[in-house]
Amino acid sequence: MFQQIKQEQLTIYQSGILNGLPGIVHGFSSRAGGCSREPYQELNMGMSCGDDLVSVQNNRRVFAAALGILPEQAVCGQQVHGVHIARISAGDGGSGFLDVSTAFAETDGLVTDQKGIALMTLYADCVPVLFYEPVRQVIAVTHCGWKGTVGKIASRMVDVMAEEYQCSRNEIRAVIGPSISQDAYEVDLPVLERFREAFSFAEEIILPVDETHGKVDLWEANRRQLLEAGLVPEHIEVSGLCTFNNHEIFFSHRAGGGKTGRNAAMLMLK
Repeated sequence: MFQQIKQEQLTIYQSGILNGLPGIVHGFSSRAGGCSREPYQELNMGMSCGDDLVSVQNNRRVFAAALGILPEQAVCGQQVHGVHIARISAGDGGSGFLDVSTAFAETDGLVTDQKGIALMTLYADCVPVLFYEPVRQVIAVTHCGWKGTVGKIASRMVDVMAEEYQCSRNEIRAVIGPSISQDAYEVDLPVLERFREAFSFAEEIILPVDETHGKVDLWEANRRQLLEAGLVPEHIEVSGLCTFNNHEIFFSHRAGGGKTGRNAAMLMLK
């Protein structure tokens, strides 16, 4: 079960299945505790949404420090709702954290086996997924919007961890973080058709609204693809926290009418 941790002015959310495991530090940010002003108040972690750059840099420093992470340890990708995965080495620390121009280009997934390197993904309704394999000591993060979900970036990450880092699929833990719930995620027919093309179980994750609209369960779409990739059910945790329905706690793109900040998910091997 997800836990809420108070750290001075910050409220950080942590995964139940990761909290009991040695060797990692992780957290999901909320809106509380930063210095950004409306409509980005308070802890906006996104540099490309219109907020003041200095405020975002300060917010990132504060959140990282609360987890015991230094700016020069953190790595970000330039998220484009794609499926590209970057392999992160020891020398990549700091890339994209305080300067968006140094982020890994067109990258929505990050993976590493290097200690002291923190991986960060940003989101505001999209699905953040954290991965940890405790035997091989490998971590990863993915940003899964609807395009990344139908592109199966989460299961692609499992393949990378297994094939390139020799991880055991049945040892990999995966956490589906705070993001938009099915109740709040209505899409049109072209998007529904993409889900139907991608998943044999599509009708089980689509709640019809009318002939041309339906509500999609992104949480279950990602959970099911992780199961198909070889993870065991007890190693997958879904936060159950909806960013839209809890937009006073988390940033939500839909609730904010497209003008809002970004939440962050961070994960590091100690």
